[in-house]
Amino acid sequence: MAKELPYFKFEPNQWENGNIQMLTREDKGLFIDLCSMYWSRLGNLPYKLALQKLCNGNATALNPLCEEEIITVIDGLICIEFLNEQLSEFEDKSEQNRKNARAGWEKRRKTKKTSDRNATALNSQSESDAIREEKIREEKIKEEEKQNREIPTLEEFIQHAKEKKPNVSLEAVRLKYEAWKDAGWVNGKNKKIKNWKSSLTNTINYLPEEKSKLRYY
Repeated sequence: MAKELPYFKFEPNQWENGNIQMLTREDKGLFIDLCSMYWSRLGNLPYKLALQKLCNGNATALNPLCEEEIITVIDGLICIEFLNEQLSEFEDKSEQNRKNARAGWEKRRKTKKTSDRNATALNSQSESDAIREEKIREEKIKEEEKQNREIPTLEEFIQHAKEKKPNVSLEAVRLKYEAWKDAGWVNGKNKKIKNWKSSLTNTINYLPEEKSKLRYY
């Protein structure tokens, strides 16, 4: 028997005032046994099975209950009306419970699906942000490395200056190098020096020449 149906309702008032009081105590006891068997089988009780199990096969044992319309027999099945009503109530309640359970399950499923989708979106966004930040950091490092590569050594700076102006003052070239380097490798107009050779070539004409050394003959 299903755990949801451990017992059926019994109303003493109907028992005391119903047709059952017209019968013997033996018939009353048989009816209680019949109700228990009927309930445990959820209303599916063949007449012949009841006779065999409860009446030792006595074909007339159930006649008093039938005559007083306590029970009826329809198509070979016993019918007990007050238990049928309770079974119907239970079935309606169970169906509603199934619907409620299904609705609750659907709600939890949709909530979980939405939550998972949001979590996935957040994770994807977080991953995208992390990737973007990492890319920016890498580009910044590359830019710094590129800038560092574009800043020549003092020797390279002087060598290029001498190629463009052999008699240029090396001290003036050194001072120009130090000035640009201390300023963050920007020129006098506060513009970033992107091509130092070109910038130096344009500047070299404004740098003084080496002073001629006196020669004594």
